[in-house]
Formats: sequence, structure tokens, C-alpha cells
Amino acid sequence: MFRTWREAVAYLGRCTDYERMAGPPRRRVGLRRMLRLVGALGRPDRSFRSLHIAGTKGKGSVAHMAEAILREAGYRTGLYTSPHLVDMRERIRLDGRPVPERDLVWAMNRMGPLLRRLRPTYFEIMTAAAFLIFARRRVDWAVVEVGLGGRLDATNVIRPAACAITAVDYDHQDRLGRTLAEIAGEKAGILKPGVPAVASPQRPAAGTVLRRRAGGRLRVARFRVRRSGGGAIRCTVEGPFTGRRYDVVLPLWGAHQAANAATAIGLLEAAGVELRPAAVRRALRGLRLPGRIEVRGRRPWLIVDGAHNPVSARALAEALRGVRRRRTILVFGASADKDWRAMLRVLLPGADLAIFTRAASARAADPRLLAREARGPALVTSSVAEALGAARRLAGPRDAVVVTGSFYVAGEALAFLDARRDG
Repeated sequence: MFRTWREAVAYLGRCTDYERMAGPPRRRVGLRRMLRLVGALGRPDRSFRSLHIAGTKGKGSVAHMAEAILREAGYRTGLYTSPHLVDMRERIRLDGRPVPERDLVWAMNRMGPLLRRLRPTYFEIMTAAAFLIFARRRVDWAVVEVGLGGRLDATNVIRPAACAITAVDYDHQDRLGRTLAEIAGEKAGILKPGVPAVASPQRPAAGTVLRRRAGGRLRVARFRVRRSGGGAIRCTVEGPFTGRRYDVVLPLWGAHQAANAATAIGLLEAAGVELRPAAVRRALRGLRLPGRIEVRGRRPWLIVDGAHNPVSARALAEALRGVRRRRTILVFGASADKDWRAMLRVLLPGADLAIFTRAASARAADPRLLAREARGPALVTSSVAEALGAARRLAGPRDAVVVTGSFYVAGEALAFLDARRDG
């Protein structure tokens, strides 16, 4: 029995957590344990309508966008995403707000003896907790983001009204496959007979797999960027299921977010949600995506981004072209199992100074190893707070400090900045 939030968090900290674990999984990965867990709980995931989103790049943004549009349309919403940046309650949101501590304590107590009997992982517990809370709060729609892959992800027990697959690229190759076709096949594991689906524009090898696996139910998001830069993207989306036109403004950096907006709109159309263009425009214009090329200061520029694979690094580099600055100070830390060399090949040419660091995670790469890739001025620090402090001391008012490399680095940077602001 968990009496307090602190007790619940302490228990979760002792559970198997593949997100923070170095190396491949040491337990069998599959849906059997998750199915037993939700089955014993009475299938709470069947108490609400859901949307399911997989992909390599952009799935979190699409999830936030779809939820924001549903909320603007007057629905009660649940949102389940991962990982979190600062507070684990970010993973489970009710009507746009992080779940109250008491709700998560209630959900873990509701699982009770099942935790001891089935020994679910951290992610399985959080997923089941989200379903229990969404059912208890009687949400109309739950937007559910896949954690890893799709076919064997714990979220794949749901029966969604529609699915979306965002851009597929190389990532988690030790678990999902070495080729783009193999990775796309794992992502396509969320597609189900009779369930309509939408996909972001894909590279040919991935698109072929998705179309074949969807069996004719897949539509591709369609959009046109009218203008991008200065922290705003203006684009026109053509609904792939209705042909309706949506003119939207996104208060975000990076033209890639136009594809995410088009995918979110297509997902909602696929699910049969009646969308009013004016409501869509209001929802997206007020959007805030923490840790996604997030601007936290302007003199100097201070930009925090959770880019953690080469495709994310390319999107960040493209967005930075719209930032006028004198110098760029790159603060970079990555997980050892990521393709950080490919990320640095993208990001280092645009950096005048690189500061290498590490998050407080067993997966973090040694910053001294990262620094070997530098061809220009570089520093090595032992923590994100130290790296960020050094970058801010060295940056002039017309410079840009860019913090990136992993969600963990981004999260620690945001926590540090919030603590400084509150202090």
C-alpha cells in the first residue's frame, strides 16, 4: 500500500527501467505481461476512445498537437507520452495538465498485488496507470504515444480509433533492426485490421513497408509551408480524409513541425473527429512543446532541444538557420547507445565552441569520448548544470547557446533553468 507520492516514486525507481538502462534488455520483451496486467485490471483501456502514434521523429509533437486540438474542440482529454523532461507526471496529462500526484498513487494502489506477482517494468506500470486514470476520469479521448518501436511496445494493447506513424529513420537499431525496412516494420506493428491510419511523408524504403502493412488503409499527410522562421511556421494542411483545408500558424522553430501538424490533423480526421478549421488554428497557435527547439532566452539565445538521433539533429540544424547570431556555443551530451557520431557530424560544423557533458544516467556517453570528435575549440564538463553555467558565462548577448543530444540532457537543463528562475 502506497501512502504517499514519495513512496510511489521510490517503488518506481526500483523497477526495471529500459529507458535509463545501459545495454540491451535483460528481460524478455513482449506484450504478454502487459496483457495480463490490463486484463487483471478489467481492461481500463477499453473505457475511452484512443489514438495511437508511433515513429522515429515527431511522435511526441504529433501527440501534443492532436490532444490540443481535441481539447479546443471541447473534449475531455488524456495524453500519454514518454520520456518526461523534468517531472514524471508530465507523462500522464489530463486536459493538458500533468496528472495530480494523488491520482498516480491511487493507480499504483489499484494495481496492488499485481505489482508483486507480475513484476512489471517502469514503463508498463506507467502505461497501466495512465489507462486506469483516464478511465477513472472518464476522458473522451486518450492520445497515446508509443515508447519504443511499436509492435512489442506496452502501449500496443489498445484498440485505437486511428493510428499515425511519423517519420521513420534510423534509431534503436539494436532493438528494432538494422535496415530502414526492418525499423518501419516494427513501427507498423501498431497498425490493426479495420483501423484507419495516416503517415508523415516517408523515405521510400519505409513508405513501402508501411503501405504494404496497412493494406490500403494508410493516407499520407499533405501540407505546404508558406513561411518559416522567427519562431513561427505558417502552413496549409489538406486533410487527407476530407480534403478540407486548414491554414495554421505554429509558434515553433523548425519547418519539420508542419509535417507533424499535418499528421495530427490527418490522425483526427481518420478517427472521425469533426474538425472546425478555426478551432484547429486556435489550438495550434497556442501550442507549447517543452524541449522541442524550445527558446528559453534571447540575449543570448538559449535553445534547448531533446534531439537524440541523426534525423532530430538534422531538423535542429535546419531550424537554427533561422536564428540570427554571432557565435554558436553547442552544449552536447548523448546516450552511449545512440549514434552520437552522426549527430555531431551534423551539429559541430555550425558550432564555434562545443561543451561536452553528460546527464545523470547510466546510459550517458563519457563526454571525453564525445570531445574526440571535435575539430575546433571544446570543453569537457561533468554535469549539465556545469556545462550550462560555462556556456552562459562565455556567451555574448548576440550569441546562441544550444543545449541538445538527449531528452535527459534537455530535461536537466530545463530543471536547472527553472531552479535559477525560481530562486
